[in-house]
Amino acid sequence: MMGWSIWILEYGYVDRFPASNLFAAQPNEGHRRMPYCFGLVRSADRCVLVDTGFADPAVYERLTAKYGTTRWRAPVEVLARVGVRPEQVDTVLLTHNHFDHAGCVDAFPAAHVWIQRREIDSYLAAAARPARFEFLTRSCQADLPRQLAARPATLVDGAAEVAPGLELWPAHDTHTAGSQVVAVTGDPGGTWVFAGDNVYSYENIEGIRGDGVLAPIAMSTGSPAVWLDFADAVLTSVGGDTRRILPFHESAVWDRFPSATFDDGLHVAEVSLAGGHPSVVSAARTG
Repeated sequence: MMGWSIWILEYGYVDRFPASNLFAAQPNEGHRRMPYCFGLVRSADRCVLVDTGFADPAVYERLTAKYGTTRWRAPVEVLARVGVRPEQVDTVLLTHNHFDHAGCVDAFPAAHVWIQRREIDSYLAAAARPARFEFLTRSCQADLPRQLAARPATLVDGAAEVAPGLELWPAHDTHTAGSQVVAVTGDPGGTWVFAGDNVYSYENIEGIRGDGVLAPIAMSTGSPAVWLDFADAVLTSVGGDTRRILPFHESAVWDRFPSATFDDGLHVAEVSLAGGHPSVVSAARTG
């Protein structure tokens, strides 16, 4: 069994994001700083990204106008901070086809890309519908199908093993029609799950008031009822330990894991170390 090291890297944030966009049917929960992140998973000889983020000055400006102060760095610049070059990335695992998760696939030309077939087929079907159905494609990376057709890629039908200890689990009809999560298994302490946007905040799975009542995600094209069953299954897979579910839009990860803050206010969290990798957090703190 491979040993995998795991990091969460922040490539941007918005300062005042409405919590009502994170939790369904919760209109009066105020605002919060919301990070934009992707995952890095490494073994002794593999370098894998979970999602790729995006780099687009026009989108930066739009989000700044909408949500207040923001900070952004291109994902390749963020990876350089932890000693990873784009050509070292051999695999990209996309949780879903939204611009902030699949916007920089072309920055990693050597990587084999994995995504659910249902995600791509559903996007293409939605894009062919009349303009009044634009909600279904509003956040999508429109050129992703074309990119996948021009490079090594696997369109997955359901669950799949990418490598020993690295698995894809479908989460269909939740955040998007063909969402998936990435499970890192074989760790002595248990499984880690990159949730994509199926968990925005720990509050989705711990309760708005920490009461354990599941709070379905907002901004979803799927069913809250399906999401509830999905969330329950993922919680079971980690033995109820919510710390082992890794969200990409949650500032609390910087407190729950060893982390470092860079001069621009962006963070990296070190979730687990294996495979002889040194601590990038320690290096960032002393660099």
